[in-house]
Amino acid sequence: MRGDQEPLLSLSGLLRRLEYFVVVADELHLGRAAQRCGVSQPTLSHQLKVLEKELGAQLLCRDSRRMSLTPPGRALQEEAPQLLQRTYSIKARIREAAAGPGRPVRVAFSRSGHALRQREMVAEFRARNALPVSVESGWSERNIEQVRAGKADFAFVRPPVEADGLRMAVVGEVELVQLLPGESVSGRAAEDRQAAGGFSPAGDLSSAGDLPLILWPRSQAPGLHDKILGIARQERSPQGPPPYVAWEEPDYINVAAAVASGAGVSYMDRDIAEWMSLSLDLRLRPLGAPGPRTDVAVVWREDQDPGLASRFVEACCGVGFPGGAEAEAECGCLVQ
Repeated sequence: MRGDQEPLLSLSGLLRRLEYFVVVADELHLGRAAQRCGVSQPTLSHQLKVLEKELGAQLLCRDSRRMSLTPPGRALQEEAPQLLQRTYSIKARIREAAAGPGRPVRVAFSRSGHALRQREMVAEFRARNALPVSVESGWSERNIEQVRAGKADFAFVRPPVEADGLRMAVVGEVELVQLLPGESVSGRAAEDRQAAGGFSPAGDLSSAGDLPLILWPRSQAPGLHDKILGIARQERSPQGPPPYVAWEEPDYINVAAAVASGAGVSYMDRDIAEWMSLSLDLRLRPLGAPGPRTDVAVVWREDQDPGLASRFVEACCGVGFPGGAEAEAECGCLVQ
């Protein structure tokens, strides 16, 4: 550094503030910009003021009705994206050099990935980018830990999830349905339940609330598990006691097998339930029109190459996803 140069600013903080500024300059609305950045409005406002102090210029004009860019703000709007893109490229090249030749992009499917088009999404990413990809499968909580630990670059999860320090984008949504025993086991299961404790027949859908609830362990995806219990409570009696999970199975296939045996009922993504019903004697009961829906999302580390993350999310959305036009319009929205 020459003697006439000013000391370098804190680069990590400056780059983050430039990222925030680019979003604000695009939106010219603090609330929308904060949502896109995944921070609160006060935090975003404070970071912009710090940026203005660092650069020694007012970048934004703010009043009660509108926000606009000052001349220095317009200049920064033109220059900042180029600086950020160059920085991202340098970081990506350094990572590639440190990883050695040919390190694949590591992706973790959710346990329901085969029925939720996650394989097609990754295939689309491969085709668009000509990059090697390695895959594994796990439940939401494990996938989040894999990303945090740097053992996976991208992971599919089922929100709501606790993903502090990670970025997350919704890539689709699916309908939840109730899963009941098929006709062939209804009579036998009803007799067994009546003899044991007077449960109503499984064949009577109006009495499904009498049947034991079967689910997978809450530790796999606490947010989704709690959402399903909330739906089950509404189905049974909103004013009654919380539903009790009488039976736990390790995964979807075992939950479906337990339901097919007549042991109880469960709630599952329609796509997964339909796939299970191809080989098991099951019935699917819609929960309304429209029925309750749950999101499918992708998470990645904050220090992940933004260009790579953007290409991965775009590839996922490019496959199309069950959920209709509204779901497609929301696909790729950054929620954290």
